[in-house]
Amino acid sequence: MKTTGKTSLVVALIASALAGCGGDQGGTTQPQIHAQSGKSSDVASCPAWVSTQVYTLGNCVTYQTKVYKAKWWTQGNVPGTEQWGPWELQTITPTPTPTPTPTPTPTPTPTPTPTPTPPPTGLTKGVKADQTKRVFTGYYPSWSDNWFTAINNDGTPKTLDQVFTESKLAKVPAQYSHIQLSFANPNFSWGGMAADSWSGTGISFNAKPSDIRQAIRVLHARNIKVTLAVGGATYNDWTPLVNEAGGTGPIKTALANFLRDMEIDGMDVDYEIGGADAGNVTAYAKSIQALREATDAAGSGKILTLAGWSTGADCIAATSGDAACAGKLSYWGGSAGRERLTFRKTAVGGPKNGQSIGSLLNIVSIMSYDAQTLHYDPVTAYKAYRPLLAASTIVSLGLETAAEGWAGGMLVVNNADAVCAGSTITQDQYGVANPGAYSVERFANTMLASTVNSRDGLMLWHILKADSLQCGSKATAMPAGVGAKVGAMFGLPADPYPY
Repeated sequence: MKTTGKTSLVVALIASALAGCGGDQGGTTQPQIHAQSGKSSDVASCPAWVSTQVYTLGNCVTYQTKVYKAKWWTQGNVPGTEQWGPWELQTITPTPTPTPTPTPTPTPTPTPTPTPTPPPTGLTKGVKADQTKRVFTGYYPSWSDNWFTAINNDGTPKTLDQVFTESKLAKVPAQYSHIQLSFANPNFSWGGMAADSWSGTGISFNAKPSDIRQAIRVLHARNIKVTLAVGGATYNDWTPLVNEAGGTGPIKTALANFLRDMEIDGMDVDYEIGGADAGNVTAYAKSIQALREATDAAGSGKILTLAGWSTGADCIAATSGDAACAGKLSYWGGSAGRERLTFRKTAVGGPKNGQSIGSLLNIVSIMSYDAQTLHYDPVTAYKAYRPLLAASTIVSLGLETAAEGWAGGMLVVNNADAVCAGSTITQDQYGVANPGAYSVERFANTMLASTVNSRDGLMLWHILKADSLQCGSKATAMPAGVGAKVGAMFGLPADPYPY
């Protein structure tokens, strides 16, 4: 029909005009595609179909991974949904986006074992001790120490400066070269740092072991050595430890572990079971041997010290065969001569087998007090002890501020202060009259005059004892005055008494 022919012509002319001007999209030119071209570049140039976009003859789009070409003007017609619609499916299928090669999952780096929090460093407070001068040992009573914690409220460790400020132990004056922590039970057990308890040790600190270890680190930073005093007047259950001498056993193991865990420099033998009979001397010797073995098991460089009985080196009937005892017999009985007999014995079994007991000791401090002054002179005791030990072993005289445990002695600082009963010595152990004053000055001068070992020194029982007594018009010695006098005479660092 003519009408039909005219309509077809009009549609064709409109389509041609629209194709030439690009429809109503502001002249935006749509990509063209030649059917059956098969070129991936053609596919790559066809954008995704957009429902609101106007497309004209020859425009190409991609829809659901297929390529379509517009046969005439169209908008909103979904490609591929109308059999006689404006879109012609092309044979080219877009090259699918290649599936990326999966990146292999890296083998996870093993989580390292956490490094323990290192001890806080950077101590700027406190005076350092001098380990090249004469020894000055102080016993520190654990039961008199204050409570403190080495941990901040946020769980972080306190600095050494903080511990120094808060701990009495950490503030020990620098005149002291060695501190003896008093006292451990010789029938010792230790639960380790995980337990963080003094249970089984006999030690009576108010702070926990982990806190005291930080105080010990402060003392080490100040060049002060720390040892564990075992025994004392309170603890006399030595038999289980005696039975481990020359062998192995749980007590020696526990002591060695304790020294390592607490970073302590050694042990001190405080065997105070009275008597110089053969059985007690043997038990004493084995106690020393066992503690030496435990000390060595804790690591190299650790020391064993001993608190010797006041009259332990005296000549008694049982030592009459000693050349040094010819014609001499001490006024005293009981434990008199006990160390003289013990040091000559030999270790049996173990790594020290055959060695003399005396040779196992690094320092001997004579408890040259609690013997009054009527028949006892500490200087005489030192002269008796010194030849019993090797020159390499340090021998020190002991001091106790008044009032002493066995009342009578009144220790004064200076010779000139000896103006009351008990501040001058009436006789020594062998009846020699008026040997001198019972004073820090006299005893320090005795050490300075000794040439056997340049480190022979003094010991104080104990650092925190602070009784204040009068000796006539003079004051008796107190720890602060003792420390100042000893420091001045021995040339030790000046450090004010902090307690």
